[in-house]
Amino acid sequence: MTPDPSSSGRLSVNDGASHRPGQFGVAVTDRSDIGISTGAFMDWPLAHALERIGELAPAAEVCSWGSHSLLHYDNVKALEATALPFSVHGPFTHDGLGSRLTSKRRKAVELHRHILHVAGELGATAYVLHPDLNGRRRPWNPKVAAALERSFDELRQVQGEVGVRILVENMPYNGHSHYAAPGDLDLQGLDLALDIGHAAITGTLTRWLTDPQATMRLVHIHDNGGFNCGDDHDALGTGAVDPAPALALARAAGATIVLENKSEAAVLASLEHLRARGLLPVSVG
Repeated sequence: MTPDPSSSGRLSVNDGASHRPGQFGVAVTDRSDIGISTGAFMDWPLAHALERIGELAPAAEVCSWGSHSLLHYDNVKALEATALPFSVHGPFTHDGLGSRLTSKRRKAVELHRHILHVAGELGATAYVLHPDLNGRRRPWNPKVAAALERSFDELRQVQGEVGVRILVENMPYNGHSHYAAPGDLDLQGLDLALDIGHAAITGTLTRWLTDPQATMRLVHIHDNGGFNCGDDHDALGTGAVDPAPALALARAAGATIVLENKSEAAVLASLEHLRARGLLPVSVG
């Protein structure tokens, strides 16, 4: 997911949020194999978001930024209290991991290291990491690529310390990241989180599905307008991205699948779209 929150801001959880799990009367009667990102519930306290996701899915992916940051005590307590399996999506360090300034690069690595240790203590199943993403198009820079690979190598050592597998996510927008197509970077022993919406924007989805040049452990699914369009994380079935090939590949590989929308309404519409196409073995209603 690529919204624009602060990468490390320590915001207070909004205990006064009006949303409560189950209040909308929509639930899943049987469990599927598709988890749901807390990115659809960022204006809810994490405890309420996890409870709602538990009504809809067998697992969650916790977006560790803003009000859902694992650096907040209330969120740690919420995850300690839930029985829902969860992966963690690390915060956005933008160009930090690939910075040619050693101090800036190390600051980004240390932020991920800190959250990874918390995630490991809480029993996270995986940790999704953005490499770099710039607001403006920039030419390929071998020094940035080398810095990113140095950061991956350092984080691989953290992976061994905490026992949580780190997955590098492919980015949208050609020319805005050094990891938009298979083989762009050496992941230094880390594995892949394939985002099919991002791949559709860069026109690389077929390449990712046929030869990702990394071990795919997790797949993010959402929709958008396709090549060179915005990273809107729309409901499935409303744009140009067909999730069926990626779902088949992920299931054959035993990879985790996460639905990554920006609102509860989009989540429910996505689940209904998948069910209607026979891609989700559950009924919603």
